[in-house]
Amino acid sequence: MMRIAATRVKVRIAFLLTLAYGVAAAAPIEPAVEAQRLLQSGKAQDAYALLKGDEDRYLGEAQFDKALAQACVAVGAQNEATLAFERVLQLNPNDINARMDLAKLYQSMSNDEQAKFQLSKIQAMTSSPDLMQEAQGLLKVVDEKLSKRRKRPSFEPQIMARDEPISVTQPTQKLANATAPETTADLQKVIADARQAMQNGQPNAAYEILMQYEFDGSGNIEFDYLLGVAAIESGKPDKATLALERVLEVDPKFAGARIDMGRAYMLLGNTVQAQEEFNTALKQNPPDAVKRQIEGFVAEIEQRRETSKTTWSGFFGISLGRDSNVNSATADAEPYIPSFEHTVTLDSNSVETPSNFLSLAGRIQVNYPATENLGFYAGLDLDLQRNFQASQFDRSGTDLRLGSVISVDKHQLELSLVIGKTYLEQSHYRSLSGGAIQWRFNLDARNQLQSVLQFNRLQYPRHEASVFDTDQTVLGFNWLHAFGAKNQLLGYGGLYAGKETDRNGNPSGAKDFYGVRFGGQWGIGNKWALFSSAGLLLNDYDRFDVSQQKIRDDKRFDFTVGANYLLLDSWSLRPQFNYTRNDSNIGLYGFSRNEIFVTLRRDWR
Repeated sequence: MMRIAATRVKVRIAFLLTLAYGVAAAAPIEPAVEAQRLLQSGKAQDAYALLKGDEDRYLGEAQFDKALAQACVAVGAQNEATLAFERVLQLNPNDINARMDLAKLYQSMSNDEQAKFQLSKIQAMTSSPDLMQEAQGLLKVVDEKLSKRRKRPSFEPQIMARDEPISVTQPTQKLANATAPETTADLQKVIADARQAMQNGQPNAAYEILMQYEFDGSGNIEFDYLLGVAAIESGKPDKATLALERVLEVDPKFAGARIDMGRAYMLLGNTVQAQEEFNTALKQNPPDAVKRQIEGFVAEIEQRRETSKTTWSGFFGISLGRDSNVNSATADAEPYIPSFEHTVTLDSNSVETPSNFLSLAGRIQVNYPATENLGFYAGLDLDLQRNFQASQFDRSGTDLRLGSVISVDKHQLELSLVIGKTYLEQSHYRSLSGGAIQWRFNLDARNQLQSVLQFNRLQYPRHEASVFDTDQTVLGFNWLHAFGAKNQLLGYGGLYAGKETDRNGNPSGAKDFYGVRFGGQWGIGNKWALFSSAGLLLNDYDRFDVSQQKIRDDKRFDFTVGANYLLLDSWSLRPQFNYTRNDSNIGLYGFSRNEIFVTLRRDWR
């Protein structure tokens, strides 16, 4: 299977799910509809209980969250209501009615800073005279209340002026104290415990601690900022944006939250929004250390955009070596044929033939990333081998490959098609057409699982070879493991099985086959890499061979060892040895083969 690189970020595959999402979005959510009916009937507790029972299924759907928010308001669950309204606005920031309800809710909770922020947004967004008048009236009341309060110190960029850059994984006590409203002793203990977990390198533990008190801590800048950072570090950037948005709604100048919001958007694959957040942070004139940190994130975004453009890759290699059996034939020139009850003399082309050889191989591939998680590719492979002492077995071949790769979180699905032709002595020998589905799953930074389902049709246009026409189906599973953090030592192992049909009278019939393969690579320094692999294949045929008076049964073993030496950035030299042995209960099909050669290769990426 041919593979293309795909960016491993946490993303949503909206392109593939557009139709399904459109149908789902158009359909009413029954619990939400029923809850609205109950609310209109004055049965708020029943509506709340109904929605909570379906929370795991529908949470994150705008229609459901809006109904849940209204039910929470009706039963007095104000903190829960604010979270539900915020989820609605995350999905549709232009929902003026939801924004007005959230503003009123903040006002009733005496969270006038948040209420003012929402009302100001409504004024900027709405063209309705009635909504504008209502927002202005509420805003006037909120401003009067705020003017009577002692003005809290707000974050200014110069607070960050110090020798080391601001940590984006640990909110500083100075920042927290400068922005956070007063908290209860219990909430302060929760924050202290979570901060200690972060300092101990346990962001998952910090996140779990904070999530238990989300309803109580929501709206507290110190709590929300710590929750946002813990969510980022524990792989939940979508949750981080919710928490950090609450921080920035109260204090838009909180540069640390602004930077981490940008990081969260980067992890979600939203590079446009991420760059907007970083640019806003840069405009606040941060200290040099922080500025360099932000510029590093911006540079990473630019690099991602470069890699998202259509690219091409390929290689060209030239090999020189010796093959002990270029035609993979038996060494016995006079095998015994049971049905004849005597030996026969084989043609010289049917007997093991050694030769020195020169081979050329190359590939060119174009990669087109349609989205950050969906890519397409087209490639052409070419190979040519010239056998100096056995020119009758000179061969050449071409393969055209088309495919797509879908990446979602730790998963990667590749769909591919291939069409190929092989030529022997410059005449058409074999045609290949097929396709494959390959799935790769990154368990962690050091382990990857792979599975593949492949179908190929092989056709031999020459009359004497047409009996080998077959349809081949293969199912395989592999495990790749890196034994060190620097991936200097890699190992893999796999199992596969399949079936080949008999389409045109193969004397051995159809066959089932089973195999195992394992190998590895060891990097030595920056220049050398040693590699090796071995495999065993069992072939079980199903037809009684009349001439041989038995059913064919083969066992094939192969072994490879070699090294790769990096000459220059794109040039490498590869000495290699291959050994193959096929043991068969029918002597005609048994053979052994040794290949030793060296390859000079140039890669383009």
